[in-house]
Amino acid sequence: MPGTGDDPGGFAEDIVAVHESGGTVHFLLIAYPPGASGNAAGYVFRRPAGRDGPAENILATNDTLRELWCSPAGRVWTASSTGLVWTSAPVSWPGAVAPDLEFDAPEGGVTWHHTALPVQEHNGARPNPTAIWGTSDDDVHLATFGGVLYHFDGRRWTQFHSGAGRPIGVIRGRAADDVYAAGYGSTLLHFDGGTWTPVADPDGPGTNDVLTGIAFGGTGEVYVCGKSRGGRVLCGSAARGFSVLGRYGVPATGIARTGGRLFLTAGRSGVLEVTSEGAGTLRDDLVAWSLAEGEGRIYVTETSGEAAYSEFGLADGRWHRRFY
Repeated sequence: MPGTGDDPGGFAEDIVAVHESGGTVHFLLIAYPPGASGNAAGYVFRRPAGRDGPAENILATNDTLRELWCSPAGRVWTASSTGLVWTSAPVSWPGAVAPDLEFDAPEGGVTWHHTALPVQEHNGARPNPTAIWGTSDDDVHLATFGGVLYHFDGRRWTQFHSGAGRPIGVIRGRAADDVYAAGYGSTLLHFDGGTWTPVADPDGPGTNDVLTGIAFGGTGEVYVCGKSRGGRVLCGSAARGFSVLGRYGVPATGIARTGGRLFLTAGRSGVLEVTSEGAGTLRDDLVAWSLAEGEGRIYVTETSGEAAYSEFGLADGRWHRRFY
C-alpha cells in the first residue's frame, strides 16, 4: 500500500486519473518521495460508483503509471512513463520485460498482463505514453509525449508520427472511425479508422495553444479546450471544421460533457460550467486538474499532494470528496 503524505518521512500521494465504467469507478494513485514524482509507484483502485469507504487495491507496482482507461467490457488499461502498458484484458503478451519490475494484485483477484511498447520508428526512442483510449480491448489508442500515436488491434501495435514531434496529451473518440487527439502547438488530429489527419485551428496555422481536453455532444459536435490563448473552447468536427465557441479567461486543463451540460477544469480557477451565457464557477476552493465523465456525475482530480478526487452529482448538485 502507499505511504502517507501526512508523514514527513513518508510519501506524497496524488490521484491522477479516474474512470467510471459499468457502475464501477477505477482510479490511479501515485506515491513518491516528496519532490521526486518522476520516481512514483503506481496503484490502481476500484469501488462502486457513488460509494464511499475503502476501495479495492487491484494493482500495486513500482512502475511509474500515469494513464488509465477502462474498456466497455470493464477491463483496465494503464500505461507508464517507462513505456509499459498494463491491462486486465486477456491478451497474449510476453512476460516480464524488466528485471527490477515489481507488481502485485493485493485485492480483487485481477490478473494483469504488461508489455513494452515498440520503440518510436522515426527516432528509435522509448515512448512516454500520455493518454489512452479505445472502443474495445481489440481497439486501443495511446498518445505519447513524443507526438507518436500507437494503436493495438488485439494482435500487434502500429504507430503513426505526424512529423511535428509535439506532445499529445489527450486522445478520445466515439467510434473506431471517429477518434481525436490533441496536444501542444495546437495539435489536433482525427482518425477515420485508417488514417490520422491534421485538423485546422480556427485561429489560423500560427496558433500555439496547448489543447488539453476533448468531449462530445449529442448531435455530432466535438468540444476541444485549450490552456492558453484566452482559455478557448473549440466546437465543430473534422468534417465541418472548428470554430471558437468562447474564450473564458482560464487555463482550461480538462473538459467534459454529460447530461447535456459542459464543464471545464482550470487549475487554481477551479471547476466551471459553460452555458450560452458564458462560464460560471462551480467550485473555486480546489486546484482542479483532470475531468472525467460518469453516469450522472463528473469526477475531478486535484493537484497536487491530494490523495482524493471530487465527485459532482448532476441531479442533486452535491459534491463528494472521495479518498482511497
